[in-house]
Amino acid sequence: MALPTRSEHEEWPHNPLDAAREAFGWLTAGDHPVAVDGRLFDHLPARIISVDELRDLLLDQRCPRRVWDQVWAHVISRARIEGSTWTITAVGLALPMLTPLAARLTERYADDPSDIHAEVLRGFLDALHTVDLAEGRITVRLRSRRRQRIPRRPERHHR
Repeated sequence: MALPTRSEHEEWPHNPLDAAREAFGWLTAGDHPVAVDGRLFDHLPARIISVDELRDLLLDQRCPRRVWDQVWAHVISRARIEGSTWTITAVGLALPMLTPLAARLTERYADDPSDIHAEVLRGFLDALHTVDLAEGRITVRLRSRRRQRIPRRPERHHR
C-alpha cells in the first residue's frame, strides 16, 4: 500500500495536535509501519508491534505501569538519538494525554485554540528532551512537565 501524496490531501491541519495526529498516521500506514520489538518489554506480545497498536496496548487498563516506563524510556531514547520519526512517534503515543489537556485549556482561555495546542505540544517536546529516564514514573513526569510550560492566559468573560 502506497502512502498518500501531499496532493491527495485537501490541506494540512492548522491545529498542531491535528497535524501531529496526521503525521503519526503516516508513520503507521503502508506495508512497513514504524514498529517496536515487543520482546523488549514485559507483558507485551513477543513480536513486532506497530506503534499505533503499541499506543492501544499502553491504553489498555490491564497494562502494568512499569511497562509504560519501559516503552517510554525506549521511545524517548530513540527520539533523542534518531530524531524526527521517533519524536513524531512519541507525540503520537502521547496524544491521548495531550488532547484532553488542550481541550480543557481551550475551554478556559480566550486565545486562539491553535496557540494553546502549540504550547501544549511545545511543553511535551521540551519534557521529551529533559525528563530523566532513570527515575521511573516517566508518564507522570511528562504530564506534570508539560503543564508547567503552558503560560496563564486571560480567561474568557461570559456576558
